[in-house]
Amino acid sequence: MSSPSPRPSPSQHPVADMPPAPQLSGNSLPMQALRAQIGRIARCGAPVAIRGESGTGKELAARAIHAQGARASFPFIAVNCGAIPEALMEAEFFGCRQGAYTGAHERQGLFQAAHGGSLLLDEVDDLPLAMQVKLLRVLQERRVRKLGGSTDEAVDVRILCASQQGLARGVAAGTFRQDLFYRLHVIELALPPLRERRGDLQVLCEVILARLAPRQAVSLAPPVLAALAAYAFPGNVRELENLLERALAFADGGVIALDALALPSAAGSMPLRAPALPDLPERQLCLPGMAAYGLPPVLPLDMYLRQAERDMIMLALVQARYHRARAARQLGLSVRQLRYRMQKLTIQEALP
Repeated sequence: MSSPSPRPSPSQHPVADMPPAPQLSGNSLPMQALRAQIGRIARCGAPVAIRGESGTGKELAARAIHAQGARASFPFIAVNCGAIPEALMEAEFFGCRQGAYTGAHERQGLFQAAHGGSLLLDEVDDLPLAMQVKLLRVLQERRVRKLGGSTDEAVDVRILCASQQGLARGVAAGTFRQDLFYRLHVIELALPPLRERRGDLQVLCEVILARLAPRQAVSLAPPVLAALAAYAFPGNVRELENLLERALAFADGGVIALDALALPSAAGSMPLRAPALPDLPERQLCLPGMAAYGLPPVLPLDMYLRQAERDMIMLALVQARYHRARAARQLGLSVRQLRYRMQKLTIQEALP
């Protein structure tokens, strides 16, 4: 929608003006590219469709777009479309008049509350088709009518929406209107999952622990970072925060050990524990230390050695905060040897 018009007073709405949220953290190449893209997107006023797995930070990305744009001094409203009962959606989005339904009081909707600013429609693909039609009308006409009202009022809002799978899948399945798709999907912003930016793990852990325990210096035992780097994180950064918050309760002396981490298994149910080797069938035996990280048995030795070398170099780089000379010393290599091995193992692209 167009640039914001002045407002006489800030909007009053129960979900408006939420406290500042954490910012996107990390210096990996995917995050550098994401920040650059957000900066470019923020300069325009077009609708943005944010796509990313659960826990990747879709709302944080939306807040960053809003904060860097011309609407930063106006409200940012975030709403989870899947959390609103269908019977209340029209009143929630557009407001309602006194007596519009039993017990209804005069109030603003999300569009009026976000006037001049940005409205994030999280999980927008959960909207029922009937509500999609009404939303499309508002986006086309830039006017809303309160439930029970007889007149329209102009609204000026930048629409940001978020989904896990992307809106095109809903269009193909017949659950999302194609005309609404074209209104919302002007610019797409894809967020990388945590498994594609493992180089950010140490920074993320530091930021999360500082937020969870602001008055306590907490650190990770050396094996913990390696275990985290070997984990797939289906829940992404949100899952990492959950793991660290639980581990804090069992941290001794401000140090989180591997047994306190209780990293989920591949099935995502039980905490990992390395079973005694004699209890395993011979075909499931694996090299020392691998069971602690939940890695599968390895058959070809060259494949295992290559992965082990790559993991060790990545761990050294993370611990050295990507200072290559320091990491090389830790590994007993020259900088030139380290650079050669990084190129051979395709580590170069994963570094900031």
